[in-house]
Amino acid sequence: MIDEREFEKASLLKDRWYIILKKMDDDNFIMTAYDTTSIPDDPEYMDAGFVAQQGLVELLENDFDRIIQAGLARISFMEMKDTMLNELEQEGVEVEATDRIREREHNVLKVDFGTKQ
Repeated sequence: MIDEREFEKASLLKDRWYIILKKMDDDNFIMTAYDTTSIPDDPEYMDAGFVAQQGLVELLENDFDRIIQAGLARISFMEMKDTMLNELEQEGVEVEATDRIREREHNVLKVDFGTKQ
């Protein structure tokens, strides 16, 4: 039987950097990072995505409180923005579609697999 990690690796797409957070319970998760890009011809060359991935892993491992604070601030800001845009629409103010482009759903795609996979 294939273990969960091997199944996860088999589902990754080529030419991407992944940081996967797996929920353990409401307060804990584990992180796994994957790099499915090809090895560059020049060993000194580092893609921007690789450097960004390494930076994010570093922050997750060593500045977790800052990440949590930033996450809570973003959630609070997005909720406030949504509330304000909805209030403007209810008052009859035309809200441009571009005002809603950076909603959470456009940056993080929520996928519901249901209770069974």
